Amino acid sequence: MKIGARTFKTGLAILLSFIVPPLIGFEDSIGLAAAAVVFSMQPSVQETFIKTRDRLVANIIGGLIAFFVMSYLGDAVVMIAVASALLIALLHQLGLNDVIGLATLTVINIMLSPGENLLLTAVQRVAATLIGIVIAFAVNTFVLPPRYDVKFYNKTVDLTDDTMKYIRQMLRKNAQFPLMTEDLKRLNKEIIVLKKFHKYMRDPFYKRFISRRYYSMLRFLVVSRQSIQANETFYELATIMHESESTMNHLPHDLRMLIRERMETLMTAHEQILLKWNGRILPEEVNFLTYRRDLRRRFMEAFYTEASSDASMDFDFSKGNDLLRTMTKIFEYDNELQHFNKLTNSFVKYERDDDIKRL
Repeated sequence: MKIGARTFKTGLAILLSFIVPPLIGFEDSIGLAAAAVVFSMQPSVQETFIKTRDRLVANIIGGLIAFFVMSYLGDAVVMIAVASALLIALLHQLGLNDVIGLATLTVINIMLSPGENLLLTAVQRVAATLIGIVIAFAVNTFVLPPRYDVKFYNKTVDLTDDTMKYIRQMLRKNAQFPLMTEDLKRLNKEIIVLKKFHKYMRDPFYKRFISRRYYSMLRFLVVSRQSIQANETFYELATIMHESESTMNHLPHDLRMLIRERMETLMTAHEQILLKWNGRILPEEVNFLTYRRDLRRRFMEAFYTEASSDASMDFDFSKGNDLLRTMTKIFEYDNELQHFNKLTNSFVKYERDDDIKRL
């Protein structure tokens, strides 16, 4: 059993939800504040900020609905169900589906124990919920804030290494088709995780006023977004080569050597850019992306010659299409790496404030 940072912060926030409400006169609403804490903890500061804003709005709406339903229709069980249904429908209409649970819990809690003063009860219960939301937001923001930049970089390195390993298997005819199919599916899931980390890295706008890391992280986000784009293109190239396995394995030896040579150059460049990103290589020392015009022309001509050969034009055009798709994706990967390299050069020349430079 592992107690991670998020688990620790949730426990701390629950503890505070039992301590803070009694200090400001909300002894009867401790449970509601604690429930709000559990509902409100999110994996990132940005997500916590968005959910905090949405939950504040949803709980205020829920308190108003509970008050008016109790005032004009009573607090019978049927009325609690009606009020809950109205709230769910309204929040769904407003696009606040993710915060329905806590808001509905607030309505039920208000209507189950209305007290003598309906308005005061509604205000107190909504306020207790808001206290829990604010506690969760404060803890998640200031106590062990998640550093997804490190997780993103490590995941990027792992994903790139795995894709290179599979590409090299295919270039050397060592890949087993069924196993490679499963490996590529796993890579696709890793890209989805990478995009999630990129989303979690975004800081809310107010951070620019209280964090010296805000603008450094914005620059990091630009580089990381291009890194995702390069890895997506790399994955698409691996998928095309896998789908075209029969075509690729029966190419002339010279063309296969050209493809292997170019791919090794690009993959080495990709590795070097990642090393440059965390400061292990100086920007001016990476020149793997230079590719002479005559070699580029020879590469393209070899592809087109093979794609338009009699063997490629017999019966159907599948072989020619496979070759053109592969060549196009190789050049697209080349272009994405060029852009990735340019952004990384710019990033490492500025004063940085991230943790990956120390990895």
